[in-house]
Amino acid sequence: MRKWLYLAASCIAALTIFPPVPVMLAQDQEKPAIAPQPQGSEKPAIAPQPRTINLTQEQRYIIKENVKDLTVPKAPASAPEKIGDVVPRDIDLHSLPPEVAKKVAQARSHLFFVKEGNSAIVLVNPSDRRVADVIN
Repeated sequence: MRKWLYLAASCIAALTIFPPVPVMLAQDQEKPAIAPQPQGSEKPAIAPQPRTINLTQEQRYIIKENVKDLTVPKAPASAPEKIGDVVPRDIDLHSLPPEVAKKVAQARSHLFFVKEGNSAIVLVNPSDRRVADVIN
């Protein structure tokens, strides 16, 4: 019993001597991180947008195998492929096949297009038409 009292008193003493400090996150999700800017430039460089969907290699493989045989019109090679870029309205977005929606729950709500040339599968968030992930 004395050991527990001693332990409790020690914890309380430690908390009064060393109060908890709020932890700062590396990046607020609402604001993009600002990368260091080169000397002489006027605008700060903005770090790339974080992925809005996190897929494992297995999930990427499932999507690729199910989409590669679909006959969907390909988007031009100049279509955006960088995460966070806005996809223009003239690029047709397609729903993922039902097999993918069953096996990859995170991708269920996303749409996709296939780029001409490198045949990259670009996952797009339908609410803001931004590139969420790219599967090569």
